[in-house]
Amino acid sequence: MENKNDSDKGDKSYVAVGRHKKRQNMVKIGIPIAAAAIVLGIVFGIQTSEQGMARAKMVMHIHPQLSVMVNGQPIIVPENVGIDKTLWKDHSLDKYGMQGMSPLHTHDSSGTIHVESSVNRDYTLGEFLDVWSGLDTGEGKLLKVTANDQPISDWRNHILKDKEQISLEIS
Repeated sequence: MENKNDSDKGDKSYVAVGRHKKRQNMVKIGIPIAAAAIVLGIVFGIQTSEQGMARAKMVMHIHPQLSVMVNGQPIIVPENVGIDKTLWKDHSLDKYGMQGMSPLHTHDSSGTIHVESSVNRDYTLGEFLDVWSGLDTGEGKLLKVTANDQPISDWRNHILKDKEQISLEIS
């Protein structure tokens, strides 16, 4: 049995010629439109991720400084706490973070805590230590915490402030 499309190729009737031209026009117009839609989708997706439509705007940006001593020995606060998944234990604050980072993170091993948040809220030393989860501050440990050389008794709830010098000694 002959396929209807095969019969159209040899058929020079007005109807067959019209169908053939219609298909040609659909191909000529349809392919460029589909290609343009794909390109626009890719461009829009890249712009969305780079220009902030997929991420929140930063409204808070401060830098407290943390130095840590454990049993009298200095401990380096690692780079990429809150960025590197192996140094990012508590994800309860993720909704306030920027560009896939915790709002409390480090970029280097200088001890600078970067507070980069999509909301203006208080962040605490305890929250940073929860994100990091790299220190044993648990039961039986003696902690001495100062901020700008002033003693802090409730260190877990101490609100981080810009350019503040925090010293944490664990023994």
